[in-house]
Amino acid sequence: MAGNEIKSNQMQKRPSGIKALTILYFLISLFYLLKLSQVLFQWSWLERLPLTISPYYLVVDSLVWITVGISLVWGFWKGKAWSRPAAMILSILYSLAFWIERIWIAEPEGLARRWPFNLFLTVVGIGLIFFVLNRKSSKEYFQKNPAKIP
Repeated sequence: MAGNEIKSNQMQKRPSGIKALTILYFLISLFYLLKLSQVLFQWSWLERLPLTISPYYLVVDSLVWITVGISLVWGFWKGKAWSRPAAMILSILYSLAFWIERIWIAEPEGLARRWPFNLFLTVVGIGLIFFVLNRKSSKEYFQKNPAKIP
């Protein structure tokens, strides 16, 4: 019936910025999956090293970011309304976790040399994520009721 054409979120055209963020979060999840597999395969070797963190921390950290990333990928792909604010919040939390790890774990000399570049990437990255998620096309894609009543 021509009069009952209501597009669902899944059938709406996915904005290119959302596609890019979906790929980005998928790649982050994939990175943490690889990290998790390496920690598990190299567990005995990691336990013998004089690390400042435990391999348990690496496993938990990887599991958290795999779960978060895959959840956002699914939410973005399906056009779930919760995924837009979740991505904003989780991107800030990820950045904070990144900086806490750099300050807590990284060697001071390396941190002293790389922090300006890392800060630049953090600010630009969060700015781009917020820009993409606040565009009109992105907001419309994530609306709970996309039906337009004339």
